[in-house]
This record gives sequence, C-alpha cells and structure tokens, in this order.
Amino acid sequence: MPFTTEERSMSALLRQVAEDGAHLARQEVSLARIEFAESARNVGHGTGFAVAAALLGLLTVQMLMFAVVLLMGAELFNGRWWIAALVLTGALGVAAFVFLARARALLSPRNMIPDQTIATLRGETDA
Repeated sequence: MPFTTEERSMSALLRQVAEDGAHLARQEVSLARIEFAESARNVGHGTGFAVAAALLGLLTVQMLMFAVVLLMGAELFNGRWWIAALVLTGALGVAAFVFLARARALLSPRNMIPDQTIATLRGETDA
C-alpha cells in the first residue's frame, strides 16, 4: 500500500522531530558536562583558598599566643618566659579539652538517631 504525500510528510516530520529531540538531548548532556567541570574546578579552587586561609589563621593565632607569652613573661613573671609559656599552654590545653568533650557529646552516635522521624514513622507521636 503506497503512502500518500500527506502520510509521507507526516512520517518525515515525525522523523525530523525525533532527530531534533536526540540532537537537543546530546547538546544538553554536553552543556551539563561543561557546567559540572566548571563547578568542580570552582570547588577545587575554593577548597584551596579555604585551606590557605585556615593555615594563615593558624599562623596568626600562633603569633598572637607568642605575643601573649612575651607580655606575660615581661609583666607578670619578671622575665621568666618559660613560666608564661607553661601557663598559657595549660590554659589552651584546658580550653581544647573542653571543646573536645563538647564535640564528642554532639557527635555521639546516640545524638545522630532521628528519634522524631522514627516515632512519626511508627505512629508513636505525642499528639
């Protein structure tokens, strides 16, 4: 059964739509790859800058602590710098221990269980 001109143009039109759709999908995938590569590059650069800032911040804090040791040694301990350094080291150690204890409490596996969500899924709400 031969196709009429109208049917032939309809099949050609449908084929063209399918080809255009496939071409558009390929272009979208290509664009997504380019955007993802750019995003990954930006994340890499951002991470590098964050690390550099953290290192400079650490150096800044170290210099501040050195200045405090010099000030304490000169004013409080009459030139006994080692006592000033020891006192400051003890104070910073205590602060670090307090921060560590708080972090351990917050990061405990017990605190990571979504109790309210589990109760809601089980139908055990207090309402």
